[in-house]
Amino acid sequence: QNCSSTHWIYYRTRSETNEEVGHGKIKTNSKRADRLKVGSDCSLNVSDVRGEDAGIYTCRQFLSNGPQHGGDASVHLSVLNNSLSTPVTDIKPDRPVTLRCFLYTSDGPGKCRQGITEHVSLLWVDEAGNKLKKDSRHQVTQTSDCDITLNVTLQKEDNNRKWTCQLIIDEKKEISIDLNFMVPGSTASTPGPSLSDTSPSSTARRLYDLESLYQPHPPRADQHQQRTR
Repeated sequence: QNCSSTHWIYYRTRSETNEEVGHGKIKTNSKRADRLKVGSDCSLNVSDVRGEDAGIYTCRQFLSNGPQHGGDASVHLSVLNNSLSTPVTDIKPDRPVTLRCFLYTSDGPGKCRQGITEHVSLLWVDEAGNKLKKDSRHQVTQTSDCDITLNVTLQKEDNNRKWTCQLIIDEKKEISIDLNFMVPGSTASTPGPSLSDTSPSSTARRLYDLESLYQPHPPRADQHQQRTR
């Protein structure tokens, strides 16, 4: 398919609007040029998706040497992220660790997009899938529906224990991030503390495409790339 009439424009804020694809070709001055590819159907593929990729991607078609053909088609891309605010060297039994889970949207990290009709929320669950609540070891702080923090006081028996952050849309789980700790001093731990993300794939574990909130048929994330239409 000839994509010479296709243009993709990326929008984050009023001060950050860039044409990523012009006349079907990746713009060499794009800061993500090495991670972009135009598909055979003129879709835009973004590999190794990062928080900085969150934003609005708009497709425009132009007649040959003429005006725009049809209206804009926009995709709103948001990325599910996690972070550990506790230094890795401080991961020890009886020490608290702080885990943050947040949705990176076109409005910024931890900020839900305005004007959507579906209800978006995040929650932390234990290995049995039960929602974590405040107790002697766990403290959950909800800064917004798209930003939630878990503070856990680790015990030796927490070695390889899993905590999961889930993204919920209209009371339906859409994607989650799993985190495991290696706790020094436990019988099965490896030397030195470490934090590992154990979700199925390097991209899908961190990515959720909020196009489903705006478009009828959202593209799917796979292990290697995210397609936007």
